[in-house]
Amino acid sequence: MTVQIVNNRTVLDGADGKLLQCLADKLNFEIELFLSPNGQFGSRHSNGTWDGVIGLVQSGAADIGVQSLSISEERMTAVDFSIPYFAHEKAFLAKEPGLMPKITAFTYPFSQNVWILYVLMILAATVLFQRVIFRNTTLLGSFLWVLGSIASQPMGNIRDTPWRRVLLGFWLTIAVAMPFFYKTSFVSYLTMPEKEPVPRTFEELSKAVLSGKYKCLTHKGTIDRHLLRASENEYIVKLGEIIEKNDWEFSFGQKLADLLDDPVALMNTRGAFRLFFGSPPYINVRESDDTLGIWYTGIAMNKEFCCRERLNDVIHSINNGGFINKWLKDDAFAGTLKNRLEVKHEEPESQLKLQDLKLAFFTLFCGYALAFLAFLAELLIPKRFVPQ
Repeated sequence: MTVQIVNNRTVLDGADGKLLQCLADKLNFEIELFLSPNGQFGSRHSNGTWDGVIGLVQSGAADIGVQSLSISEERMTAVDFSIPYFAHEKAFLAKEPGLMPKITAFTYPFSQNVWILYVLMILAATVLFQRVIFRNTTLLGSFLWVLGSIASQPMGNIRDTPWRRVLLGFWLTIAVAMPFFYKTSFVSYLTMPEKEPVPRTFEELSKAVLSGKYKCLTHKGTIDRHLLRASENEYIVKLGEIIEKNDWEFSFGQKLADLLDDPVALMNTRGAFRLFFGSPPYINVRESDDTLGIWYTGIAMNKEFCCRERLNDVIHSINNGGFINKWLKDDAFAGTLKNRLEVKHEEPESQLKLQDLKLAFFTLFCGYALAFLAFLAELLIPKRFVPQ
C-alpha cells in the first residue's frame, strides 16, 4: 500500500490500497489511516499482548487492518478475519547463479562419486592385470599399461589365453566407453556451461545455512520464524532456530539487490517477490522450487466490528472479478518497467573459442615441455651417471 496526497485528497495505491479504496467506495465510509507503531504486522508477546496491525485492531484503535495479513488460529483469538481474498505461498529467493568457471570444466562431466568409482576401478584393474594378464610386469608397469589403454594406447606383454581374452575384452570395452562419455560431456559443458549450484528447496537451504555457506533472512514483522520453528520437519526447525539465533531479517525498504550480492536467501511470499523483483527473464533472481506452505490473507476486524457481513459481500465480489490478481500484476509491471526496458537481447553463444580451450592447450604444452626436457636430459647427462 502506498499513500499520496494529491490536491488535498488522499490517494491509495498498491493492491491493498486499491482494495481498501474499493471497499470505501462500495460501503460508503471514510478512511482514516493508522500506521503500525512498530512497523510490525502483528505478533503476540509473552504477556499475551499483541503489537503491530493486529494490536491496533484488537485494542479498538482501528476498526479493520489491511496489510496482507495471514489468517492464523493464534491471531483469531485476538481479532476476527474477513473471508480470504488472497493466498500467500511462502518461499525463498536467491540470486541467479553465475556460470561455473570453464578452467575447471574437465572435472564437470562426472560427479564426485563417479570419479571415485572410476579411479578405484583403474586401481583394481592394475592389480588384477599385473597378477593375471601381464608377463613379469611390476605394479607400476601394469598401471602404465592400464592407464595407456584409457588413452587409446595398445597394451603389450599380454598372456594370450581364451579366458584372459574375455577379461581383457571386458576391460577394453570400459576403456573405450568411459572416455567417449567423458569427451561428449566435456564438449557440452564447454559450449553450454552449467550454472553454479544454489539451494533450490528448503531442505537444501537448511543444509547450506547450517554449513555456513548461506544466510536466510525473514521479512521483519512477519510470523515466518514461528512457522519455521513449528514445522514437523526437523531441517525446517533447525533453519528457524538459526535464523532466530542470529536475528536475520530484512525489510522492503532496504536495497534488496545489495543484500543478494552475498550468499543470502530471502524468505517471503511469491507474490511479494514478483511485485518487487518482477518475473523472468527480467530479473536475476530465482525462486525456490518448493514452498513452506500456503496461508490465506484476510482483513482483520475488531471483535465488535458492526459491518462484517457487508464487508464480506464486497470482498466476495472482488474475488469473483479477479481484481486482486489484476492489481498485483499492474503494480509488478509498473514497478519493474524500468528493468524490462534496460534488458538487452543477446543471442546465446554455442561456439567453442580459444579461451574455452586454453586449459587444454596449456596442459598439452606443459606435456611437450616436460618431454623435451626429458629428451635433453638423455642427451646431456654423461653416461657414467646412467646405471648399467
